[in-house]
Amino acid sequence: MVALVVALLTFVLLVSATLGSMALYGRLEEHHRTDDTNTSVRLVATMFVTMPSLLLGLMMNNAANTYVAIDRNLHVFATDIILLDRTLRPLGPSADEPRRYLLNYVEQALKDEPIVRATEDSEAWLDRIGSSLRALRFDDDEQKIALWNEARSVYRQMLQQRWTFTEQSDNPFPSPMVGILIAWLTLMFATLGFRAPRNAVVIGACIAAAVLISGAIYLILDMSTPFSGPIQLSDRPLVRAAQEIRK
Repeated sequence: MVALVVALLTFVLLVSATLGSMALYGRLEEHHRTDDTNTSVRLVATMFVTMPSLLLGLMMNNAANTYVAIDRNLHVFATDIILLDRTLRPLGPSADEPRRYLLNYVEQALKDEPIVRATEDSEAWLDRIGSSLRALRFDDDEQKIALWNEARSVYRQMLQQRWTFTEQSDNPFPSPMVGILIAWLTLMFATLGFRAPRNAVVIGACIAAAVLISGAIYLILDMSTPFSGPIQLSDRPLVRAAQEIRK
């Protein structure tokens, strides 16, 4: 929702800046409409074209990389869940309790909105998994002891992976950076509209450019929060993990 509001606000500001500068030019006194003034304004516009373009490209690249990294970590997390279940199965009936807790955790995580949200219920199931693993005892069976140690190691790895993508997903772009970018773009569109011909072609081109830039900002902000909004990661890896545990 925030991404959509910011994108719409950006579009309104860019179009208003362009049309406003077009309308203002006709009302300026003659000495404000000389070729020297126009050249200076164009020079300022040239200076501001580079920085917004660079910043917009960097933000887009960062948002895409973050989205891909979180998606990869989510798949690794689901793989760790399946691996933990596979490690516990050879331990026999004594491992039924942690396996049941593991399934309960996955089912609870799928109910959470978003799935990375650390709710009390999901945290409780995770703690129960760890407690039940620590409570297991195998006296002289070296093979089961080795599997038990491996299961505890996978459990710690699973926890680490979970908090990794949880922290990554809660890292939106700083508001001042977005505000500065929008301010630069607004000034750039205002200077571009200065002394521009007031006809349908120019106005249409400016509106189209504003739509594309606003859309890019929307994509950047939405992809920076990959578990909310229209562009969000699928919960399919966790669904598949739950299916594997039930087998």
